[in-house]
Amino acid sequence: MSAVGRLPLKWIAIFTVAVNLLMIVPPLHMLQVYDRVLTSNSLETLIYITLIAVAALVLYGVAETVRGKLAHRASAQYTIALSDPIFSKLSRNKNAAGGATQVLRDFNSVRSFILSRALMGLFDLPFAPFFIFLMFLLHWSLGVLTLIGLVALLAVALLNKTLTASNSAASKKSDMEALTFAQTVFMRAEDIRAMGLLPAIMTRWGNRMADALQAGDVAANQTATFYGISKSVRKIVQIVIMAWAAYLAIRGDISAGVIFASSMLTARALTPIEQVIGSWDRITHARMAHDNLKQFLADGETPADTVRLPDPTGQISVQGLVYNPSAGSSARPILDEISFELEAGKILAIIGPSGAGKSTLARALVGAITPDSGQVMLDGAQRSQWPEHQWGESVGYVSQEVTLFPASLAENIARLEVQPDSEKVVAAAQAAGVHEMITALPDGYSTEIGPGKLILSGGQKQRLALARALYSDPKVLVLDEPNAHLDAHGETALMAAMQRAREAGRTIIVVTQRRSVLKIADWVMTIRDGRITDYSRPPAQKPGGRQRLQVDVPPLETANGVADAVADSEATAGAEKQGDAA
Repeated sequence: MSAVGRLPLKWIAIFTVAVNLLMIVPPLHMLQVYDRVLTSNSLETLIYITLIAVAALVLYGVAETVRGKLAHRASAQYTIALSDPIFSKLSRNKNAAGGATQVLRDFNSVRSFILSRALMGLFDLPFAPFFIFLMFLLHWSLGVLTLIGLVALLAVALLNKTLTASNSAASKKSDMEALTFAQTVFMRAEDIRAMGLLPAIMTRWGNRMADALQAGDVAANQTATFYGISKSVRKIVQIVIMAWAAYLAIRGDISAGVIFASSMLTARALTPIEQVIGSWDRITHARMAHDNLKQFLADGETPADTVRLPDPTGQISVQGLVYNPSAGSSARPILDEISFELEAGKILAIIGPSGAGKSTLARALVGAITPDSGQVMLDGAQRSQWPEHQWGESVGYVSQEVTLFPASLAENIARLEVQPDSEKVVAAAQAAGVHEMITALPDGYSTEIGPGKLILSGGQKQRLALARALYSDPKVLVLDEPNAHLDAHGETALMAAMQRAREAGRTIIVVTQRRSVLKIADWVMTIRDGRITDYSRPPAQKPGGRQRLQVDVPPLETANGVADAVADSEATAGAEKQGDAA
């Protein structure tokens, strides 16, 4: 495990040597009792060798304790080394949402394995030849029998690995699919109750659980079978060696004490192999989890350290933006060669029919997704040239589906900062027009939200998300349907907040289906099928005729202008209002 600290592993190995050397104390004590005490009838010898054995076994217990503590330290170092890279990679990976649960499960699987006795069994395994060597010192035939037993157990272990690998992988996959399905279902529990989907959901859940149980049952049965075989082989080897030692003692080739000493040494030589066989399923899962984490962290580019740039003015430039999540298929890109420029301190409204790619463009502008080609530049610098923290401070974003965190309202507005700036929190809430709503609550800004706490409406969430976006005083605001859940009062407050932001010099890009935003917009962009079909002043700002910015517009599509897109938007909004009225 490359992420586990070398120092703890080195000391675990050192104390493993001490543990295994001290394990020869019981057979040596037995040998001395039979060969010295019983033959001499010396009580003093018995007392002294017993005291020495007890002292050695106390050291053995100390060494085992230290090994356990070192394993805990190794697990802690593994957690510290990988937790930040994993969470950072999950936050940047556009495909990580579906696999985040699996990544975190793999992470915890490796951590728990480091703390388990299975890891100690792997450390003890290399000492099996040492105990076999001691058996050869007692008598060459005893060493041969022990070696035969060792080979038999290794054969069982090899069969265990070969025959259970595929079933273990299938069991893990089925279990993960069932867990992912359950998590997805629980997130939409209200929809399930409202639409009466529980019987169908239960059937699908039962089918997935049945697959997981069946695969797990096969893997568990195989592991249990091989573990039982290994225990049987070890016991048989011990019985055979004890019987053979007794035969040798009868012939006078060895002393009587060797009979019991050889049995104890054989057990110590074969026990680590038996432990590994019994823990093979856990070892296999930990190994697979470790490989998965290595692959996950290795995929993609590691962001290089970037130098903090001068504070931006808010000028946006987009060149040849292409995004196709189904790369390699015949599906049309969601964004297809998007190029435009927007000067600082202006409001751009992006309109168009549903499914045109508006929200995807907003996500690409803020860096939530990585385009297949093209560049998004802020003040002439590409997204990759901006330090992550500075980009987050400079670009505020309100997504279409607002997600707030289980914390206080102040902590949510402050982006979960450990020590929020109270003045900035209040200023952001006032700028977003949500200050009065918050102060009307009994606990004000300290009001906790989350499961079992205060439940906010969609409009309240959007206004809080706008306050969160304004908290860092960004130069660019990207708002995706910020008025979708707002009533007339909320929409008026939003328009006022956007006008104040423009007066403060902020650049605003707003995706909308409502015409009201066009009244304050400086430019309107129409998107259809992932392409810009019009980029011009809104109709109310064209006293001398239409003014256009120079953009790359595909031929034969320029006739689809703002008027058509506004009509589409009004139709969509009208349908939504009729649905609300119904």
